[in-house]
Amino acid sequence: MSNYTPIIDYKGDLSFKTISKLIAQMKVKRDEFEIDMVAYKKIVSLMIEILENSFKYSDYYSYYIQDHPESEPVFLLMRNDLDYTIHSSNPILEKDIDKIKNKIDKINELNYEELRLFYRETMTNGEFTMKGGAGLGFIEMAKISCNKLQYNFKPLSGMFFNFELNLHVDKEKEN
Repeated sequence: MSNYTPIIDYKGDLSFKTISKLIAQMKVKRDEFEIDMVAYKKIVSLMIEILENSFKYSDYYSYYIQDHPESEPVFLLMRNDLDYTIHSSNPILEKDIDKIKNKIDKINELNYEELRLFYRETMTNGEFTMKGGAGLGFIEMAKISCNKLQYNFKPLSGMFFNFELNLHVDKEKEN
């Protein structure tokens, strides 16, 4: 990710307190980096979606992180002349890869209007999990960013893989 300037660079344990601190940090960075309000609102919404998603599943990987601190979750917000990029990574169980991959691939096939309809359908017919979601997070990320979700899985050890997600938010065109 060359030619990008880091705005927020965080690696470590995720909690509601940490998420709140990162959102508060973003408010300060908005002025420092002169981020326009439209992009700022998108970025904050995406930050919340991404960070809460990783946090929701942290109980699956928290014990793994204790023995492998190099695999702690990462959140990175960067910008260049064209866009803002949000990069996140966190350990996931190998058994969850196909489910995540299939969901993101389906979302990436849809245009914006199809995404809106898929969101409504998922809200109406989705099965809510013990974690509280019906699988809306990735759909919401695609709707907010107006770009395809880029992802990758890298093997760690045992039954864990590192799930990397990259989102792009285009800079608003100046009049």
